[in-house]
Amino acid sequence: MIRRVLGLAAACAVAAAVLAAPATRAAADAGPVVATDKGKVEGVATDLGRVFRGIPFAAPPVGPLRWKPPQAAAAWDGVRPATEHGRPCAQNGSPFMGRDQVTNEDCLYLDVYTPARASGNLPVIVWIHGGAFAYGSGTTYDAQRLAAAGNVVVSINYRLGVFGFLAHPGLPAAEGAGNFGIQDQQAALRWVKANAAAFGGDAGNVTIAGQSAGSGSVCSHVLSPSSRGLFHRAVMQSGPCQLVARTLPDAEATGTGLAQEIGCATAECLRGRSAAELLDATAPAEGESALSLSFAPTTGTPVLPKPAADAFPAGEYAKVPMMIGTTLHEASTLLLSSGVEGDPDSAIVRAMTNAAFACPARRDAKVLEDRVPVHMYEFTEPNVPSVYATPPELELGAYHGAELPLLFDFPLRPIDLNPAQERLAATMIGYWSRFAATGDPNGPGLPAWPAYRPVIGKVQNLHADGVTNVRDARYYTDHTCAIWDNTAGLPDIPGTE
Repeated sequence: MIRRVLGLAAACAVAAAVLAAPATRAAADAGPVVATDKGKVEGVATDLGRVFRGIPFAAPPVGPLRWKPPQAAAAWDGVRPATEHGRPCAQNGSPFMGRDQVTNEDCLYLDVYTPARASGNLPVIVWIHGGAFAYGSGTTYDAQRLAAAGNVVVSINYRLGVFGFLAHPGLPAAEGAGNFGIQDQQAALRWVKANAAAFGGDAGNVTIAGQSAGSGSVCSHVLSPSSRGLFHRAVMQSGPCQLVARTLPDAEATGTGLAQEIGCATAECLRGRSAAELLDATAPAEGESALSLSFAPTTGTPVLPKPAADAFPAGEYAKVPMMIGTTLHEASTLLLSSGVEGDPDSAIVRAMTNAAFACPARRDAKVLEDRVPVHMYEFTEPNVPSVYATPPELELGAYHGAELPLLFDFPLRPIDLNPAQERLAATMIGYWSRFAATGDPNGPGLPAWPAYRPVIGKVQNLHADGVTNVRDARYYTDHTCAIWDNTAGLPDIPGTE
């Protein structure tokens, strides 16, 4: 059940642009031009700043490079247009993405957002999208507002599902089996280290941030020895670290089962199958939730030696400032994905939210706070328009992903915030920006946000009626953590049994 819970990350994925990767051309005739380590790129100027789309950060992982560590991108001559998004990574259709199956494997591209004038050493925020490690795209998130607050924001793609997280006895764990998607993210972070300065960013001040599976990815980098030095702060939104725990034997058993299902005895046979065949074999069965998780980061490997439950108490993780948070009604979208109306006030939504998010996030904060600065939040605003293709009359409360429209825009699904929510959005962008700059979300004009401490500490309550904080002891009681901290049982998600 715990492995399935991470699959709710699909709920944060909304429709993304499906556009071809741009071709190289000889010279730029308009738009801002930046020289990267592989060649020059031409972006576009907007009212809020500059945007560079579809920049390759690794070679296409196709053919013999499928299920291999990401390789270096090729250099180019002249000026490469960076005006269109790269195409999303291969994935099955889902009720959240609103699209058919995508079979594209040439997808390791990123987008860069900067202020209009980005000549200084600005903090860099690398955004890792959610989607159950099986859905979504970095192109979904338009980060112009966040960049205009004084940040360089990089939104990335990474291999998903069977392409990003397959483990099999025929694929060496030493080369990344079970964690190819995490290795893609590491390649993107290395690209940032090499190129941040060209876009006005500080390669020595990089914040990794993500929501749901993106948060699970951030947790993976916090735990991974091979990610050390590639980032300096971490933001984990609605994806507790303690739920990233798939073991290599379990992952290899899943991979072996897949191979048998499609008539393959070897990994090379799998490599010869089409993307559509692999996606069809891993699509949710009829009546099964799209949030069922079969592929995810894999522990007991060189990339992820230990799960958080073992690594955190031992102090074996990146010692960087952290921001950790959840929403009040996370599980309303879990039930929605299963075809069940997720009433935010129902007992099952409360139980699933507390068991899978609120209490595990608190446990993460509690074990980390004595070694690194930790700030914890709970997003409680219940009236944010849905980022999902749901009936407008459907009430989801402070649903899984409800904070995202306050930080990002979604061009293919515009969301109108009311004036109070716009003020909350400005406050949150201020918090995220200050944290990226200093490792502490507090700053001029922002409501005070105390660092987290168990029992006596505070959890910041993000609500459009006013940002306040609550004592940790009350949070513990309100979320019945006395129950969930002392049981291995979690409520089942309908459709995943």
